[in-house]
Amino acid sequence: MFITKKRRHVLTCLLMSSVLAVPAAVSFPSSAVQASSRVVSIADYGAVPDDGIDDLNAIRQAVAAAKASNKNVYVPAGTFFYDDAIVLDGVDMVGEGEISVLHSTNQQRQAVQLAGNGSGLSQVKLTTVPVTTRLSTSVSARVHIMPGAADFTIADTFIVGGSSAGIIGYGINGAIVRNDVRDTLADGIHMTGGSANIRIEENTVRDTGDDMIAVVSYEKNGTWVNNVKIANNDVAGGHARGITVSGGTNISIERNRIADTGGAGVFIASEGSYQTYEVRNLQVVRNTILRDSRNAAIPEKGGIRLQATYKEPSIVNATFEQNTITDSADSGILILGSASIQAFFARNEIVNPTNHGMHILKTVIGQLNFSGNKVQGAGGFPFYNQSQAQVFSDVTNSAPPGGGEEDDYVAARGTPRIDGFVDDVWSNATPLALNVDANGTTGTVRIAWDDNALYYLFEMTDATPNALASDEHNDSVEVWVDELNAKNGTRTVGDYQLRVGYDGALSSAVRGFNLSNVTKAVMQRESGYTAEFAVPYTALVPQAGDVIGFNASANDDSNGDGRRDTYLSWVDKNLPYWADTRVYGEVTLEN
Repeated sequence: MFITKKRRHVLTCLLMSSVLAVPAAVSFPSSAVQASSRVVSIADYGAVPDDGIDDLNAIRQAVAAAKASNKNVYVPAGTFFYDDAIVLDGVDMVGEGEISVLHSTNQQRQAVQLAGNGSGLSQVKLTTVPVTTRLSTSVSARVHIMPGAADFTIADTFIVGGSSAGIIGYGINGAIVRNDVRDTLADGIHMTGGSANIRIEENTVRDTGDDMIAVVSYEKNGTWVNNVKIANNDVAGGHARGITVSGGTNISIERNRIADTGGAGVFIASEGSYQTYEVRNLQVVRNTILRDSRNAAIPEKGGIRLQATYKEPSIVNATFEQNTITDSADSGILILGSASIQAFFARNEIVNPTNHGMHILKTVIGQLNFSGNKVQGAGGFPFYNQSQAQVFSDVTNSAPPGGGEEDDYVAARGTPRIDGFVDDVWSNATPLALNVDANGTTGTVRIAWDDNALYYLFEMTDATPNALASDEHNDSVEVWVDELNAKNGTRTVGDYQLRVGYDGALSSAVRGFNLSNVTKAVMQRESGYTAEFAVPYTALVPQAGDVIGFNASANDDSNGDGRRDTYLSWVDKNLPYWADTRVYGEVTLEN
């Protein structure tokens, strides 16, 4: 039986009182579609399947005719090519399932775009030409829910490949259900831009280039994503995180299966690096998380990871209950950052984590309550709280009290020659040791200073130095500097990051950073390489006794495939130094 547009709109309006009542997915049986007089077929306007000729004009004409006659547009069996975006404005597009294929030939403009009121896409397969370069525009996504779209449905659709996200949404009052999304270069399903009243249920997501399902509320959009239910999805094999909420309010994550993620299984954050809002009123309940944190090159690890690095407070009224986390390659529950968190953890079961069962890092603040959680087979401790937050737990804390005293680290006064050789001035600077990765790569960094610049010396032990790509994917060293030790969180005046590659290439994540002022030298050694460089001050007028905020890191492409395999750090690798200057270490400029 068909549901007409008018009836579906009435049903939608009646159901939109809560996240449990967003539009039901519309399903169109193929026999009814073919027999109905309420559809306009793209074939009627000249689209010919399987001929390799672009059908965009015929598709657009059929869509326009369907809208004018208040009908649905129909994609019959076969493969139809299109080389630009298709816009559905108040129109449902429906096909016969996987045999109704829309094949994009333009990776820059691949989107089927939903606009206006009551648009829908169901039982169609979206394929594409091979893509290797990730794009970030909405029109390069496979399905784009446009700003202002309302009462939309995406159901029983197959998405294979794509240069950007599988589905990216900015609309309100919508259902994204029973879709299959695979092999995109960015997120599988991504809701942002003030999206509200959305149901994301029973989708399958596989092998995405970034997060598999994400809710992200950027400050630049001026509003939160609100009232989203993410339930009964099956996601596995993503390059980064499984299910992410980076800013959002009234979000529920329930009964999902999350497996084989490169980073965290569930990631909850306010992120300084992306300037996202805080998370408020969150429920993460009865999810199954298997084998998270498999990619050593991804910083954001942990079965369930809370990362408070931007807004104050960052995470408020968050509940994590009856989740099962098995075989995490890091800690089962990992909490970090330096902005406040208010969260409750109850009756979660953590099995065989490589590190701790529940781990709270030293910079965490706020109120955390743990009750009835079970940990077995942990490589570390069941509960390891290094913080000074207000924490209640019925599992004994195994971290030493007080967190220990910080060592004194000094930068030596002097002006070394930047030639890759180790001058005597370096002997007076503290060697800051990086951790050792699984490939045996490690190193130390020293700092020197004079009235004009800060100087850095990295001595890296690396059996397989490679420079086959660029930026962090080459073997390279990085400094993260808060010259004024202001601990602002996100980078501001006097803060910078600088990367020096094994091939001598300079790069920075700081937009507009003046690389031309940097003097550098990189020299290969028998056991690795030495990188030496000088950076003029950006804000500090130095005096002996000044303290700078600092971290050093390094990247390792151990197998020579042009992709970073692991990274190293001076501060704890779990601390989000890439997003939060408050977690940097401190180094004193010594006379």
